[in-house]
Amino acid sequence: VKAIVAYVFETFLSRIPDDFSKREGLLFVGGFAHPPNIDAVLWFANDIFPLIRQVLPVNFYIVGSKVTDEIKALEQPGNGIIVKGFVSDEELSRLYASCRVVVVPLRYGAGVKGKVIEALYHGSPIVTTSIGAEGIPDAEKVMAVTDDPQGFAQEVVSMYQDTERCKQICEETQNYIRRYHSIDAAWSVVGEDF
Repeated sequence: VKAIVAYVFETFLSRIPDDFSKREGLLFVGGFAHPPNIDAVLWFANDIFPLIRQVLPVNFYIVGSKVTDEIKALEQPGNGIIVKGFVSDEELSRLYASCRVVVVPLRYGAGVKGKVIEALYHGSPIVTTSIGAEGIPDAEKVMAVTDDPQGFAQEVVSMYQDTERCKQICEETQNYIRRYHSIDAAWSVVGEDF
């Protein structure tokens, strides 16, 4: 029996700004009442982001409610880490449209990650871990998946520097979301069971 996906979209974004050369920064989205998100951001900020900054002078935007003191303390003058905390839906959509790559550096946590599906919906190129890609069919077609800090940093740098690849991934994500997360896709699964 095929499972019905937990995330279903009725409408899709009609036009995603696909000139990735005009986009800047890396984005993480996730609430900090959830311990895996705290771990993910601390791991990224301490072990991965410094490797990226050696090559790219990019900013890392951290979005999510209930920011802990430990997360707040990551933002230091000149280190490229910007803790946005909780933002409105409009602001979040703007960040998805203006940041070049979304990072989901989860090291534990179960099930399909809503933040990954949301990033796909917004047409974002994503670098994640095997935990972040868990339960997402054909994940490697629409995102880069890697589990060690060095590999993660390399994937981010390589994706960030290749704006054509970003544009291609953006198109792929839209096909993907329609294929797996549309009302029609959900109904086709239901139809198979009856």
